[in-house]
Amino acid sequence: MITSPYNFVPLNDEIYYPSWASDEVLENIHDVPLKDGESGVIELEITAKSPIFIKNHVKKSEENDNGVKEFCHFNNGKSKHFYIPATSLKGMIRNTLEIMSFSAMSFIDDKTYSQRDLSSKDYKEKVLKNIQCGWLYKDENGEYSVDICDGIYRIRYEEIGNKFGIKDYKDIFLYGNFDERNSPLKNAKEKYKLVGFDACQKIYTFSRSGDSNGRKLVKFSDDGDLKGRVVLTGHPTSRKEGGERRPSGKIQDFVFIERGTPYILKVSKKAFDDFKFAYFDGRTKQPKESADWTFWKEKLQNGYKIPVFFHKIKGKNEVRSFGLSYLYKLPYDKSTLDTLNDAHKQQGIDLAELIFGYSKEIDGKQSSLKSRVFISHAKAMDNAKEESPVTIQLGSPKASYYPNYIVQDSFNMQKNYNSVDAQLSGWKRYPIHKSMDIKSVSKSTQTTTIKPLKEGVKFRCKIVLHNLLPVEIGALLSAITFHGTSDCYHNIGMAKPLGYGKVKLEVLNMQDLKMSVKEYLEVFEADMNANLFGHNIKWHESQQIKNLLTMASEQSNKAGTNAELKYMELSEFAKVKNKHHLERYTKLQDVITKIPTPLSTAKAIVERKAAVSKNSNPTKQKDGKEPQQNSISGLENLFGGAASYKKGKR
Repeated sequence: MITSPYNFVPLNDEIYYPSWASDEVLENIHDVPLKDGESGVIELEITAKSPIFIKNHVKKSEENDNGVKEFCHFNNGKSKHFYIPATSLKGMIRNTLEIMSFSAMSFIDDKTYSQRDLSSKDYKEKVLKNIQCGWLYKDENGEYSVDICDGIYRIRYEEIGNKFGIKDYKDIFLYGNFDERNSPLKNAKEKYKLVGFDACQKIYTFSRSGDSNGRKLVKFSDDGDLKGRVVLTGHPTSRKEGGERRPSGKIQDFVFIERGTPYILKVSKKAFDDFKFAYFDGRTKQPKESADWTFWKEKLQNGYKIPVFFHKIKGKNEVRSFGLSYLYKLPYDKSTLDTLNDAHKQQGIDLAELIFGYSKEIDGKQSSLKSRVFISHAKAMDNAKEESPVTIQLGSPKASYYPNYIVQDSFNMQKNYNSVDAQLSGWKRYPIHKSMDIKSVSKSTQTTTIKPLKEGVKFRCKIVLHNLLPVEIGALLSAITFHGTSDCYHNIGMAKPLGYGKVKLEVLNMQDLKMSVKEYLEVFEADMNANLFGHNIKWHESQQIKNLLTMASEQSNKAGTNAELKYMELSEFAKVKNKHHLERYTKLQDVITKIPTPLSTAKAIVERKAAVSKNSNPTKQKDGKEPQQNSISGLENLFGGAASYKKGKR
């Protein structure tokens, strides 16, 4: 069983591309009023239904003396004035609108994750097949290359101890002597300190001393015919010998044998970036930068060649991947972007981008559009009160955990980023907590101490709309109100996995807009049904809407069930990895599916269909596709029949 404080809204297989998103219209959309376009103001009240915390925007040196992080505020010299930043509100609303309007997943952190699963037969076969070793270095042009060595050889710990005068070197690593949790010798850096880094940089002569489980062994020999350097790598677990069981645990290190003729391979930026990502390059918080990479990075920057194990691209003088150990962190075949549903990679302009703007490459050219929605900071009302500081520990979910982040079949729990048909699970969301029971934990390097605002605090903000069509206003209001569903909540800020940041958004007033909230919602829903659901009233019961609203509503989330909103213990992740997967939220135990009340009618959809037929003059999308039709299309209809229109900036 897998439990998690997050879940995913499944990706839509079809993207809604509004018919009016042509080049001609977009060039003038900020300057020329659309025929049915409206401009106005929506006033919102935001009520915290749980303690809420959004980090203050200050430098680390300006933080509270005792390390307590405070809620976002400005200080007028007399008192603190708390607020929710406009960027936080915009991100929260836009993400919800993307899902509800069947837009594309526009923001994705494209990374190539790595695997080092010693229990996986697939991993072992891939990492051991055609593995080589060599010396990574930076040339005079700042480019990275690998100087290939003549094969991977092993040398026993006894040989190393005897050569470098370390008494009982092997015994240090035996079971009972070696502390698997805390020994500094788990890292190569400390082994080099013990043996002597400079000593290992020297070239020695070796002779073959046989084979061990298919491994080529060498020993120091003055008259040997092999020349090379000793390479030390980390020692993860103790060596177990004696008794009835077969010996286990590392008891050898490596010798990189010199080649007679240099053989140099190039290291691409992609290969080097994948390596740095796998070793948490530059991270100061958990998971921190690998201790071994910190050690070798300094050497590399100071002109040393550093030992690596690698795989070569077949038919090219180029490294495909590399690492600092024999069984290194092997990059998956696919990045996160590679596993994104193909529909979400098309180059059309979706509804969320039309409303909130975009900056992206289309047909090889950079294109951008300014937002037509402007959100103010949400200032706290007079009832804002701070809670006492609380120390919390937050998990750091990684998309490399494929049972959660990759769609799994019920009969195949092992799809990962190497699978041909791998697909991302969808939009990540943190389900609403019905209640909270937060106790402060002991401070450590993995904790954060925060000072939230108490439940019940109210904030107010304004959203200014510029030249939006009724369907766009409806989409925005649908995202704000969860399509008029009263018992659904947003969440915002830090510590959402623990239940912080649960908020209720209420429309207080709409200025200069022509219709009611409900009427705008009807227009939006009818448009979705007309364009994506064959003119049937089906949008409200799609998997996307059901999962979104169910996660936004209060559920029992009973302890001991797969619906419990908590991270698993570290040991549990490996145990369930290839046995279970994260179920869709609507399928979890005792979770009651939430569906909004449908507002559009068959008559309304027919009327919109008739309007489309009458006014249809759609322009082609940038991807060459005919866009879905809308009752508002064509330059004449959009700009109110104007004979000419101004060419403005986007």
